[in-house]
Amino acid sequence: MFKIIHVRLEERAVVLRGGLPVRALGPGRHLVFGFHLSTLSWNTGELVFRAPPAVRAILPRDWFGEIELGPRERAIVIEDGRPKVFLRPGVHRFWSVDPSVRVRRFDVTEPLPALTDELRALIPKHEIAEAVVRESERGLLFVQGKLVRVLDPGRHAFWTHPEAEVSVDKLDMRADQDAIVGQELMTRDKVTLRLTLTVEHAVADPILAATTVANVKSAVYLLVQLAARDFVAGATLDELLEGRDAMSRQLMADVAPKALAFGVRVERVGVKDIVLPGEMKTLLNRVIEAEKAAAANIILRREEVLATRQLANTARVMAESPILLRLKELDAMKEIAERIGELRIVVGADNMQSLLPAELLGRGLSAPRGKTGDGTTVE
Repeated sequence: MFKIIHVRLEERAVVLRGGLPVRALGPGRHLVFGFHLSTLSWNTGELVFRAPPAVRAILPRDWFGEIELGPRERAIVIEDGRPKVFLRPGVHRFWSVDPSVRVRRFDVTEPLPALTDELRALIPKHEIAEAVVRESERGLLFVQGKLVRVLDPGRHAFWTHPEAEVSVDKLDMRADQDAIVGQELMTRDKVTLRLTLTVEHAVADPILAATTVANVKSAVYLLVQLAARDFVAGATLDELLEGRDAMSRQLMADVAPKALAFGVRVERVGVKDIVLPGEMKTLLNRVIEAEKAAAANIILRREEVLATRQLANTARVMAESPILLRLKELDAMKEIAERIGELRIVVGADNMQSLLPAELLGRGLSAPRGKTGDGTTVE
């Protein structure tokens, strides 16, 4: 009995008689004689194939290739220069009827080749560890849980497998500002207050920061909190209110060396707010009002003393200089005359000397001729 079998150009086939392989068929039309005939066929476009040993023994050796990969090896089947199939450890067979088909082998203990978009889409996600480290970051490369090295900014990719599982953590190197809010503290003089602090810090040593503390931010927070409690417990309320800068300097001196021990650089610690209870605010306001009133009273008394001293000096000068006293009297009369419009002074001959000193009269100054109100002639 004859059977006609058609094999397309992209196919290969094996004729089975009674379930046993007897002949390999390439592309074309084939006339096969026999009973209980059947065929196995493969599409060579699917580059990797499986076949039992008896079937492989029938296939011509120039139709396919074979590669065996160890536990630390991987491979890629390439067709026309493009990666098509990713191969893991084991024995693999692939069609090589197309001369452009080739296999590239990789050792996972060596650096990963440059990843093109085609390779990245082909290699399973669990086979590579890939990370992009930004300019403000540093990457930490872990192999089997052990920190190997620090990665600089850029794109990084590594082979990862059960014998050497790779992971990449990233640390932000930029300065960070944290507020330590609402710390209930008690001063040395037993005054309870709420303190709000600010701390600015940045990672200085990525390895220390990653291996010494579980959380950098929490560690810095705790350091500042404990340092603030120690400082406030040893100071009075007045010292705190008057010396906020001193408190900032003391906290900085206490916290910075301890933070540097786990790879963090503390750049600034500041006191943002000191909140007192309501009754304490009222009491402080009364104290301030009393202090201001006392200061105002002192200033007023000082000014009064100064004014009295100036009056005493003026009186002494006038007592020593009668002319100056008379001039001041005339000047006062002049001011009065300017306000009321006209001022008349009527004096007798005896009173002229009381108006003008004898010294002036003796130097040739004379009063106007005429009669005074009492009939006396003034020469």
